[in-house]
Amino acid sequence: MWRGAWAFLAGAAGLSALPALGPGWLPVPVAGTALLALRRWPVLAAACAGFAGSHALATEWTSTGWPCVRDRETTIVEGLIAGQPLVREGRTDFDLAPVRMDAPGLRPRRVRVSWYDAKSLPSPGETWRFELRLRCRRGFANPGAPDRELTLLRERIDATAYVAGKSAPERLDVPASPSLERLRARIAGAIAAALPDGPSRAVLQGLSVGVRGAIPDRLWEAFSATGVTHLVAISGLHVTGCALFALAGLRLLGRVPAIARLPGRIAIECGVVVGVSGFYAFLSGASLPALRTLVMVALFLALRVLRRVAPLDRTLLLAAVVLVGLDPLAPVTPGFWLSFVATAALFAVVAGGRGLCRQVLDFARAQLAVTVMLTPVLALAFGRLSLVSPVVNAVAIPVFSLLLLPAVLAGTVIAAVDPSAWHLLWRMLGAFLDGAWPWLESIASWHGASWAPALQPGWLAAAAGVGVFAALLLPVTGLRVAATMLLLSLVFGRAQPVDEGAFTVTAVDVGQGLAVVVETARRVLVFDTGPAWTGGGAAAQVTLLPYLRSRGIRSVDRLVLSHDDRDHTGGAGRLQAALPVRRFQPAPGRGRDAGEECRRGDAWHWDRVHFRILHPPAHFAGPDNDRSCAILVSGEGGRALLLADPEAAAESLLAEQAVAADIVLLPHHGSRSSSSAALVSAVDARYGIASAGFGNRWGMPDEAVVERWRTAGTTVYTTAAEGAVSARVPAGPGRIEIRSARRDAARWWRSGPAD
Repeated sequence: MWRGAWAFLAGAAGLSALPALGPGWLPVPVAGTALLALRRWPVLAAACAGFAGSHALATEWTSTGWPCVRDRETTIVEGLIAGQPLVREGRTDFDLAPVRMDAPGLRPRRVRVSWYDAKSLPSPGETWRFELRLRCRRGFANPGAPDRELTLLRERIDATAYVAGKSAPERLDVPASPSLERLRARIAGAIAAALPDGPSRAVLQGLSVGVRGAIPDRLWEAFSATGVTHLVAISGLHVTGCALFALAGLRLLGRVPAIARLPGRIAIECGVVVGVSGFYAFLSGASLPALRTLVMVALFLALRVLRRVAPLDRTLLLAAVVLVGLDPLAPVTPGFWLSFVATAALFAVVAGGRGLCRQVLDFARAQLAVTVMLTPVLALAFGRLSLVSPVVNAVAIPVFSLLLLPAVLAGTVIAAVDPSAWHLLWRMLGAFLDGAWPWLESIASWHGASWAPALQPGWLAAAAGVGVFAALLLPVTGLRVAATMLLLSLVFGRAQPVDEGAFTVTAVDVGQGLAVVVETARRVLVFDTGPAWTGGGAAAQVTLLPYLRSRGIRSVDRLVLSHDDRDHTGGAGRLQAALPVRRFQPAPGRGRDAGEECRRGDAWHWDRVHFRILHPPAHFAGPDNDRSCAILVSGEGGRALLLADPEAAAESLLAEQAVAADIVLLPHHGSRSSSSAALVSAVDARYGIASAGFGNRWGMPDEAVVERWRTAGTTVYTTAAEGAVSARVPAGPGRIEIRSARRDAARWWRSGPAD
């Protein structure tokens, strides 16, 4: 049975490696194979069953996704508000479950809507009519960066949209019956009524009912750097606490003689605990760690009712089978691995000794084991390791478990019954957290608080994880040495190096904007930093910075801002706050003195690669786009021309210079106002890269402009279609290698370059 469980997990996980799903009928013959093999080859049957079930679910989940060929289509949609709205500066986000649409064809089951400058606040369960511009489920594609398309699919979001058009949104109906989402909103509203706007209110809403969208980025950064993110997210600890409190309450009731004599009291008790725990798990957002704990609680209590005993490792395995059977994306979700790996590490080391000293030692061993075991998962999934996590968690976990969690659960129950009661409790918790944040942010700001390892192959992370777990179970010297070497290779290994005299140019996928990274053997240039967004935030936080960390880049030698447009400079502050920048060249006209800014004639050499600024000349007085910086990068194996938004006047000046290059950034994202015939002829590039957002409203890059470059012999790549595009120029004469994120890391849940 247990080998079959492992085979089932392997078959289901195998689906995650596919670049595309097979035809919808594929699960039928695979399931037939499972039935035929059941008696003679049960392990094979289990693997086929896992693959067939996951493929069928994945096909069903993707069937209602809004097609990218209809991206930006505008239509009238009537639907139910399906979750608690998140209010940001200038923008309100919420999920909508459509019940009627004017558009023909399929109807998405859930749409994530952004309403800019909203005139009123929708509430869960209400029915509204909106005129929406629908977007397909597509995100940025960059090495080492979060996968938004995976996240949206796991949350069953079939499309994103924003309120557009001339029709004003209209509330059609207010629900009369309660719902789980309305209860979540009620509890979150009780916390908001008790506390002023701020991080403590947002964190308490997240701890209580999983509404975490308002937690500021700086605090998430502190959580990540100190390794306490698991305490803020609704995790197994929350559900375990809820189950223990429910059990304690039932035990108190069991002392009443009439209740104690009830037939089947143990079964009733177990059923109530599972029901209460399940209600809280779904009330709080049904995260994977919470569901894992819920399944384990249910299995333990079922065994208690049946008077059976199962080892903890097998209970954990059964919980994994249940979750993977219900969610084909669970094996590629970091929360799944964080939850199960941490629990497995605890099983491997906790001895359960007696005495205070022994218990303290066991707690320290458990913290160290969990930290080491989670290292491969954190390195691969987040590209960030907290070095202070064991110490911070040694203080945070007891305080959270014994003080904060019981108070939050009690406040949640009270707010569910009467939102106006016990505001004092939320105020006391808010005051406690207000005092904790400065300490946490101070620790997170330490120079050695965290480490960003370069992105390594998945097989190395898997080998390190298996090796460490085996070393915990079998304390053999040779095994421990091998596990340590694997772990060190994962944490301190280098990314693919750049040879002396060679260089790479990577256009990061930042949407409608520009961010380019040029690497030589030992130096790094960042040319622009991508856009800032309405409502706060910048693309650099989820695109440029993760990419730099995945390359093992921990400082920037030169940051150049081409010109003062928000889609080019929006992430500069985030980059400078996150990484040391040795030299900063602001946008022309923004420097404190002329020597700081881009000026024609400036040049420098890095690792046998020559950089020369071609534009703008000194005292150039053109408009902002025409003042944008242009840099020529020359190596022994080729040249690259970095252009931002030059238009007619600037292009004319550039075409008069020696600008021939093998690689060129298409000017102004491929706009029809740029790429004059004279410039195209002068550059004579082999490869062109257009940095533009997918389905952007300006239609960039313009088809006629792309055709102009192609007619001149240039192969054009666009970040909108390809994700991040990287060109590797060799140290001497040879082939220039072009790679793109969507082609190199194709998965069935991601849109491909042709979509």
